[in-house]
Amino acid sequence: MKNIIFDVDDTLYDLMEPFQKAHEELFADQTDANCEELFKASRTYSDEAFYMAIEGKIPNEDEFAYRIIKTYKDVGIDVKREQAKTFEERYRYHQNHIHVPKEIADILTMCQSDFEKIGVLTNGKVKNQGKKIQKLHLSNWFDQNTMFISDEIGAAKPDVQAFYKVQEAMQLKPEETWFIGDTFEVDVVGAKNAGWHVIWFNHRKRPMPEGNIVPDIEVQTAKELKKALQEI
Repeated sequence: MKNIIFDVDDTLYDLMEPFQKAHEELFADQTDANCEELFKASRTYSDEAFYMAIEGKIPNEDEFAYRIIKTYKDVGIDVKREQAKTFEERYRYHQNHIHVPKEIADILTMCQSDFEKIGVLTNGKVKNQGKKIQKLHLSNWFDQNTMFISDEIGAAKPDVQAFYKVQEAMQLKPEETWFIGDTFEVDVVGAKNAGWHVIWFNHRKRPMPEGNIVPDIEVQTAKELKKALQEI
């Protein structure tokens, strides 16, 4: 039997929902920019800020402000630090109400019975990601010792060490292990470099970057994801 490891953010729940609500409250009247495009940009800048913080280039507490300031600068809005802080407060408020959509919950339940081992590998701080894991009730599907947070294990995707640490802890064979994630540069590249198989859950319909690395399977909907998992 094969093993399945999931990303969390924007894979097991809709990460855009709290962003969209904060945007509508604070900046929607200042721009006609498409919210999903803003969200995609914020995800890119979020990853950028995350690695800058790891490398000591910015303080950890500036990560969120960095992504919001850069995102809105792209559409001509000069967001001040206090405004970015307010955005984060509203974002965190709405994030407290995140949930696993029914289609994804059904997939997780299926994976519990159809695959030998299932787990989670997510980038971020233990405090933030741990809260998300609780809010999403991921313990309904995953054991505590199969949910891995980069801050806790000392390596972050796409670093292959993050995947190797999960592989070692869960005693996985890479040729029998599949990773499911939404971010090409972090999830697909990292897992493929670690020798795992990958399903790219590209529900934001991003263009595939040029290069030699490609996912084993690309899907754009939960229905397609479920079908792909049934065929593995």
